[in-house]
Amino acid sequence: MKYLNFFFLICYLGLLPFAHAEMVDTYAFKNQADRTRAVELAKSLRCPQCQNQNLVESNSPIAYDLRLEVYKMVDEGQTNQQIIDAMTARFGQFVNYKPPFQWNTALLWLAPILLFGLAFALIWYSMKQQSLNIYSSGTSTLSSSDPRSTQSNYLPEVTSSPAQRLKTLLLIFSLLLIVPLAYYFSLDRLERVQQGEQLQVAALNQRLETSEKAQQSDLIETIQNRLRANPNNGDDWRKLAEAYMEAEQYDNALIALRNAAQILGETPELLGLGATAQYYLAGQKITPKVRQLIEAALQENKNEVSSLNLLAAEALAQKNYPVALRYWQQLLDSNNPAVDRRAVIQHIKMVEIFNQ
Repeated sequence: MKYLNFFFLICYLGLLPFAHAEMVDTYAFKNQADRTRAVELAKSLRCPQCQNQNLVESNSPIAYDLRLEVYKMVDEGQTNQQIIDAMTARFGQFVNYKPPFQWNTALLWLAPILLFGLAFALIWYSMKQQSLNIYSSGTSTLSSSDPRSTQSNYLPEVTSSPAQRLKTLLLIFSLLLIVPLAYYFSLDRLERVQQGEQLQVAALNQRLETSEKAQQSDLIETIQNRLRANPNNGDDWRKLAEAYMEAEQYDNALIALRNAAQILGETPELLGLGATAQYYLAGQKITPKVRQLIEAALQENKNEVSSLNLLAAEALAQKNYPVALRYWQQLLDSNNPAVDRRAVIQHIKMVEIFNQ
C-alpha cells in the first residue's frame, strides 16, 4: 500500500508544473471572437525558451514577441493551421504542444504510456514480493516441527532483501529519468531555438531600422515645410543638412549646406559638416578637399566637433591610437554641448582596450 501512495505522490508532484497564472495582454483585437481564438492558439504553442510553458504563461521576451506575432496573424485573418505551420517552420515540432504522430515524435506520444506501464509493473512486483514474504514466513512456522523441513534449508529463499528492493526502485526511477532526458537532448531543440531567436532579432532590427528611417523622413519633411514658408532661415538649412546626413543622403546635405552658407556665411560648423559629407562621399577617406575643409574649420575653431571626429576616425583607421585618443579627449575637454559625450567615452574605452 505504501508503494501505491508513493506512486500517487509522484504523480501529484509531476502535475504541479502545469499550474500557472496566465499573462494578460492589452492587444486591441477587432472583436471578441478573434481575441478568444488568438489566446487559445497561443496556449497551444510552447515557448521555445522556457521549460514546459506556453506562450500565454511565459513572461520571457521571446514568448512575448511570439505571442504578439500570433495575435497579429489572427488579426490579419490567417487560419490556425497557417499560424502553426509558420511557427513550426521556425522552431520545429517542439513548439507544438500536440505534434503530429511521426517517427521522430513516436516516443513523445508513447512515452507516457510506457512510463505509467512501468510504474504499475513496479507496484505489481512490489505487492507480489510482499505476498511471497508473508506466505514464506507462515509456511516456515508450520513446517518447523516437520523433519522434512531440514531439507528446505538447502533450498534458496524466495524472499528479497530490502537492499534488493532498493536497487530495483533506483533502477526503475533511473529509467524514468534517463529515457525522457535522452529523448529530449536527442531533439534539435537548441538549434531551433537559436534560429528562432536570430529570426526574432533580425525582425526586431528590421522594425527598428524601418521606424528610424520613417522618423528621419518625417524630420526632413518637417524642416522642408518650414523652409518653404521661410527659405531665408539659415539655421533650418543647417538642420536640414544634418537630417540628410543622418539619412545618408550626402549629396542633398551638400546642397543644404551651400544654401546655409549663403545666409550664415562659412562658419566652422558648416565647414566641418561639409567635410563630413565629402568624407562619406569619398568612401570614408580624407581627400585633399576634405582636409582643406577640416583645416579651415579648425583654424577658426580649434574644437570644431565634426572636424575633430573625422581626424579621430582617420587616426583610428590607421591604428594610430594615441592620436585618436588625443582628438577625442580634446572634444571632452571642450565642454561643447554638441558633443555626444557618451559616444566619445565609449570610443575612448574601446581604443584603450586595443592599445593594451
